[in-house]
Amino acid sequence: MKHFLLVSLLFAAVPATAQTVGTGDPAAGIAWSPISMAGIPRANRLVESVFIARQTREQLVAGGDWVSYMAARLGAVPIPDQTGIRVAVDSQRILVDGRMVDLPPETRALFGPIAMLVDSNTVLRAEVVMAPTGPGVVRFVLATISVNGFQIPESILSSFLARVGQQYPVLTKTGRELLVAVPPDGKVSLANNAVRVWIDESLSASGSPPR
Repeated sequence: MKHFLLVSLLFAAVPATAQTVGTGDPAAGIAWSPISMAGIPRANRLVESVFIARQTREQLVAGGDWVSYMAARLGAVPIPDQTGIRVAVDSQRILVDGRMVDLPPETRALFGPIAMLVDSNTVLRAEVVMAPTGPGVVRFVLATISVNGFQIPESILSSFLARVGQQYPVLTKTGRELLVAVPPDGKVSLANNAVRVWIDESLSASGSPPR
């Protein structure tokens, strides 16, 4: 539960009434998927088939399964059966959906005065984006957190996340960046409804050793 706290904080929530990423237009067709323990082996099989076994050049991993897999890599398991947390992905960002009550007590405590001002059914929104990195590293950045649709001001958010970064060395000092290792020719990108993991054959051909 201590480690799950970290993942819950990074991937907080988005209003439960939303059905799609972005504008909420149903025509956009972006689906939500839950985080779960079952999602970990599903994502692991797909990732390993590309990055380790080299059985396929690319795979698409459902958003909920990808976040579950990241939680496992951070040691944030077991994932509770009834978290109410779900994930949506489009080509620009990852969103994770849930209520304050869905978070463990330790996580709610980290929100400090914010948690005291809202009830347990308050919905949160965290938007996670990918940022440029060098070969062998994928960088995820927590861009915003909103409470009931109101974005937390950057001045408050930055100060809060810096304290989180001090407490959890797995993050950068800003508390909002997570670096994930991949093979030198491995790539991760966002797509509608999925996270794409793939091999850049131009890098493989150039002599970058697979891992």
